[in-house]
Amino acid sequence: MKMKKLIAVAMCAAMVGAAFTGCGSTNKASDADKDKADTSSATMITGTDGLTYNAYDLSDQYVAATEAAVYEGSEAWPEVTWNFDCSTGELSSWAQAGYYFNALMQESTKGAVKVQVYPGEQLTNGDQVAGIQGLMDGDTIQVSLHSNLIYANFDSRFNAPSIPFSFSNYEDVDAVMGGEGGAALKDVLGEYGLVCEGIAENGFRQITNSKHPVKSVSDLADLKMRICSNDLCAELYKQWGCDATVMNWSETYTALQQGTIDGQENPETAIDSASVQDVQSYISLWNAYYDCLFFCINKNAYDQFSDDQKAIIDANAAKAVEYQKALNRQQVDALVGEWTTGDAFEVTPLEEIDIDSFKGVVGAVKDWYKQKLVSDGMTDADAAAFIAKFQAA
Repeated sequence: MKMKKLIAVAMCAAMVGAAFTGCGSTNKASDADKDKADTSSATMITGTDGLTYNAYDLSDQYVAATEAAVYEGSEAWPEVTWNFDCSTGELSSWAQAGYYFNALMQESTKGAVKVQVYPGEQLTNGDQVAGIQGLMDGDTIQVSLHSNLIYANFDSRFNAPSIPFSFSNYEDVDAVMGGEGGAALKDVLGEYGLVCEGIAENGFRQITNSKHPVKSVSDLADLKMRICSNDLCAELYKQWGCDATVMNWSETYTALQQGTIDGQENPETAIDSASVQDVQSYISLWNAYYDCLFFCINKNAYDQFSDDQKAIIDANAAKAVEYQKALNRQQVDALVGEWTTGDAFEVTPLEEIDIDSFKGVVGAVKDWYKQKLVSDGMTDADAAAFIAKFQAA
């Protein structure tokens, strides 16, 4: 494996001194994390503060020392430390985006604005819904990356990007989320007192289990599946005739290991970061539905800055979102290649899956979702128009 370049997170300690300030010992990679990172295209780096993290070769465009937005305003930056919350661990692209945002902000503000990263929902004991609520309150959390599927616990409109089989590929995703669909979701987030700085990516959710390959809808009949806390997911698996149960992600590995459940579904990077491959035998790369992430800042925290300062925050946050998406897609490609050629999973690729058997429920799920939006106050026409914003052309 070739040596990787140092990018944003790697430049953090060297270029802005305290760029990892506040991460603390609870964020340090364990030996197991280091070993796993070394097998998934990562090079482990130790910063001057002693924090161990991984760097990926994504070119010099993600070096904070050269890419941070340049502040030319006259107002002094207030001394601020923001808490950044995300669901996944510190080696994930979610947390890495937080570290990069910290590096960018410290570079732009000469250390005045710091971003303390708390991976794995450390501030809410693993509760993702509480993490979003904490962001909305703004007291303990000021910045976060969270999935639209978890946001849907607050508002059904956030489920729209995850209507099954809406997107065939990343090009479809980028067109919709960079267009009317993404703009509509940013408006909804604004209703909750949040500034959405960009839409990042968890990815297409793949299915794993310990019993047999999943190639058609009939293969789900005997599986007990873990799903996230989301009513669209629950309806989807109900339509597929699968026994699905809601479970915190922090509890899922043990349940899989003990056989309490047979399987789970998540994007590749989440599967790998939780070492699901150690307790599951089969993975089907079905791309059934998509999961995006919202990079949000609490509006009250954001509004303490001048317009010139907000422009710097916006530019740095946009760069962090861009970085997260690029890193995530790189990791997905690497993991699929590793799993396909290795023995971590028996891989069933998309072309070997009877996708039409799964697509058979899409109409029923859309009807269910449309009725959900109507029951939440939309007119029938408005609900149909809102859903249409998330259907790739």
